Amino acid sequence: METGTTSMIGNGPGGRQQAYVLAYNVEALPSGLYHYSALENSLAYMTCDTLPSAEAVLGGQDRFSGASALILLVANFARTAWKYRHPTEFRVVLIKAGHIAQDMLLAATTNGLVATPTCALNDSVVETMLDIDPVMRSPTYAVTVGTRSEAATMADLVDRSAVEHPQ
Repeated sequence: METGTTSMIGNGPGGRQQAYVLAYNVEALPSGLYHYSALENSLAYMTCDTLPSAEAVLGGQDRFSGASALILLVANFARTAWKYRHPTEFRVVLIKAGHIAQDMLLAATTNGLVATPTCALNDSVVETMLDIDPVMRSPTYAVTVGTRSEAATMADLVDRSAVEHPQ
């Protein structure tokens, strides 16, 4: 992740998201669960009895089963409650998760990777894996990252020539 992205994860209103990486098939990174430190711009290995598949984490969505990695954003509501003591806190946290995910999509594309966001998460799998209290911390968004599939997907079959682009 680029420096601009890292500051968004840990700082600012609604930026109190923690990022976790489930590495399945990443070059030079052993498979496993990692916590991303925005402060140090580093990954720290976390013990995990059994690394759940991307499909299990993402509510049975089998289209993600070949992902090289899955990045989970987890909100820490206690870190934002001091500033927003009303429903705005929740909205700001969710909007910031979207901003962070967009930065991840741009970074992946810049590096020749394919990334897909989803908020269809199996909360109980994530809560168990990370041992978190769902009242104080909750998964907000996920981005799968990988390389382009050799086989054509529905996205490859869309006739983009029919889309008009302003000159």
